[in-house]
Amino acid sequence: MVGTGAFKKILVAVDGSEESMRALDAAILIASKFGSLVTALYVVHIPFGENLYPRHVWYKEFIDDINKETHVWFEDIRKRGKENGVEIESKMKETTESIPAEIARYAKEDKTELIVVGSRGKSELEKLFLGSVAAAVLAYAPCPVLVVR
Repeated sequence: MVGTGAFKKILVAVDGSEESMRALDAAILIASKFGSLVTALYVVHIPFGENLYPRHVWYKEFIDDINKETHVWFEDIRKRGKENGVEIESKMKETTESIPAEIARYAKEDKTELIVVGSRGKSELEKLFLGSVAAAVLAYAPCPVLVVR
């Protein structure tokens, strides 16, 4: 272990998948031991940025749909934290870069001490291998990473 008071800030990457919710449960367990603050981060990839889409209306509808979907997860996330006496902050970030790059950037800026990710995400291809997001976060993270299966 890193020492007393380790893991004051834990970042867990969520995407609504079963794997990411298992990662959340692991983060909650660790946070309950250390009195850590957990941030549940959902990163939305916007390939070309909102200004390059032909219609801003499409972008707004896209983000509104994502907000409706994530609201359900974030409610469940807060409930799980509350049931375990763990404070959980929910965040959604948009990026035109890669999702792992945004997770690593956020962790660095927030001075995160542990990142927790699921071993696989939502895509069918990722079910065959260690998820591409998890693998890239492992490679670029500024802190320890726990990959949950």
